[in-house]
Amino acid sequence: MDGTSKAQKGTNLDQNHFFLFLTSPAWTYRVARYALLWSTTLWLIYRGFDYISGPVSDPKARQQYIILSTLFFGSLTIGAYLLVTLLTRQFILRQFRMGMFVLCLLGVHVLTSLVVHWHFLFFLRYLGPANLPNIYSRNAEHVASLAIWQIPFDTITVFLFSYSLFYNYLLYAVGFKVFKDLFSLKIRQERLEKENLLLEFNFLKAQINPHFLFNTLNNIYSFAIKSPDKVPDTVLKLADLMRYSLYETETELVPLAKEIQFLDSYIELQRIRYDASFNLSYTVQGNPGQLMVPPLLLIVFVENAFKHGLQANPKAGWASIGLTIKKNSLVFSVENSRPIKKINGVGGIGLVNVRKRLDHFYDRDYELQIEEQPQSFRIHLTLILHEPALSSHHR
Repeated sequence: MDGTSKAQKGTNLDQNHFFLFLTSPAWTYRVARYALLWSTTLWLIYRGFDYISGPVSDPKARQQYIILSTLFFGSLTIGAYLLVTLLTRQFILRQFRMGMFVLCLLGVHVLTSLVVHWHFLFFLRYLGPANLPNIYSRNAEHVASLAIWQIPFDTITVFLFSYSLFYNYLLYAVGFKVFKDLFSLKIRQERLEKENLLLEFNFLKAQINPHFLFNTLNNIYSFAIKSPDKVPDTVLKLADLMRYSLYETETELVPLAKEIQFLDSYIELQRIRYDASFNLSYTVQGNPGQLMVPPLLLIVFVENAFKHGLQANPKAGWASIGLTIKKNSLVFSVENSRPIKKINGVGGIGLVNVRKRLDHFYDRDYELQIEEQPQSFRIHLTLILHEPALSSHHR
């Protein structure tokens, strides 16, 4: 892992002018894109006809032919480009209908062939054979004798008079457009996935926080009657938890030390709640230093362990939680007993969200093992984290 998160990279790309030039819908960048596309296309067309018209002896007639041909085939290329990109967007990007796409492309070919045939006859009359490349005079009789239905399939019409070059110009322009559209589509999909992931994360927090707060307030009420001495610590722990989950989890990364402190407070609240009546092992080894981690990434596993292992069966249930930090390596394991009856709730949503967040931040460069046994449930997570100075995540 190199330390740059995909989310951070996306933010940097939004400030990159070359990236914006390729993808931004803003009119300034669109104008710049099309100016580059059509200036290079017209220049290529001009150079092509400059080469073809080499044998013309009259410099003025030669220049006139080059300019008129560039304007004609430039306009033809722009018109065909608009048609082909419209067809590509309609039958490839929006809905994949290859048969209709090919049929419409054939229609564009037929239309273009007729226009090229007209161009050939017009140039002969307007400029005259002496001011044109020899290929016009050599094929004048053949082209003039063609029936309309023969024109789209005629070798001379299709492959001579720069028609083959026209297709190269068109492919260049269309390729530029399709690349831009596909690239923009990929960026929009990634942003949509990120937004959906954030919505799921916020939805998960909205489910966990009221549920947890409700249970803890009930405990405080119970302590106020039976064990008043436990109330101050319980309120302080609850305040720490709510402050962290509500105000310190809005950033994409938080210090690992704070995430561990959040786990400590959560587990301590559970100890106060159940006193010493349940079997829980919780250990933390190593120094988190300046390492960073996505917020509320680990609590889902711990919350599931309590919900399915201890709360489901306080007398016989058990849970074992271990967190180990070695340099930049974080190893987190949670194992708990399984309830006799299946419990519905946020656990399934939470685990799915965690895996999505891991995929998002680490691009699958992590290891998450989930083992389900008849009597136990175990997760084992390994991450490679980085300090802020090195940036925070993968690719």
